Amino acid sequence: MADITLPIPFGGMAESEYRISAWWVLPISAIVWWACGFLPWLLQMFYQVTGLAEAPTGAADGFLPLPVMADDGAVGVVVMALIGGLLAGVTSRMPASGGAGAGAAITGTLLAMAATGGASWWLASREAVPDDAMPLGMLVVAGASGIVGLGIGLLAALGPAALRGLALALPVVLLDGWFWGLVPGNPVSPAGTWWVFAVALGVAFGLAVDSKPIELLGWLPAAGVIWVLQATGPALLAVQENVWPGSALTDDPLRAAGIVWDEIAAAAVVSDGHLLGAWVVALLLGAAIAALRLSREAADEGELSEAWA
Repeated sequence: MADITLPIPFGGMAESEYRISAWWVLPISAIVWWACGFLPWLLQMFYQVTGLAEAPTGAADGFLPLPVMADDGAVGVVVMALIGGLLAGVTSRMPASGGAGAGAAITGTLLAMAATGGASWWLASREAVPDDAMPLGMLVVAGASGIVGLGIGLLAALGPAALRGLALALPVVLLDGWFWGLVPGNPVSPAGTWWVFAVALGVAFGLAVDSKPIELLGWLPAAGVIWVLQATGPALLAVQENVWPGSALTDDPLRAAGIVWDEIAAAAVVSDGHLLGAWVVALLLGAAIAALRLSREAADEGELSEAWA
């Protein structure tokens, strides 16, 4: 039987003898979107049951698969659904065929959204819903953010290296909110933690290089987009502060785009809040990762040349 050798995830000529069937990606991507993306929410439920954290005022009495009852949790839903979509999209790289993997990841993620969203809606309808809760709106936010994250994950996993840094820009600036949500009693809210941003940015830079040093030029547009998007967290929090039943944003959700644009545009032209020290650390980390990937690629090419000699 002939050996089946395929490139490892995120480029490179290194080969692997093991790939899974695309059918396995369907349940894996579904589980990853919910269990990994919404891990902070699931852990907070565990913390509340074990007494490590107190339940917030107005929280649902029972368990909900998605946090659709929190009146001040829209940003957390965006972050968790986006990160979950990113991770689910990356699973498309697991099978031999990228197209089959992408189809399975998309199907699995959409099924997870439908299942958890439907269950959350049904359970929420049986609860005493607070007056300021908007479960339907939160489900829409979760679905839209999850689809955006899924697209980012597919592009990062299957797209060219030149676009990988651009694709990871939004997760990079929002990732610290997801991490802080793992701490008992902490909400999922971007706080601009410099070391989380530095590591995430460095990894994104490093993954944007596959086999050619010229791919380092892809750092320039990626850095520009990430610089602009660093105000995304504060912009989302500004939108959340203006959302309540009967508010202007509730009646016309498209106004949220105006608030986000105003926050991002104002922050993009100044250095305040951009964590310049984190950028230095990220560039050094990215350079180290890129150098390792390039050296590994060169070694693989040498082995391949010897094999054909």
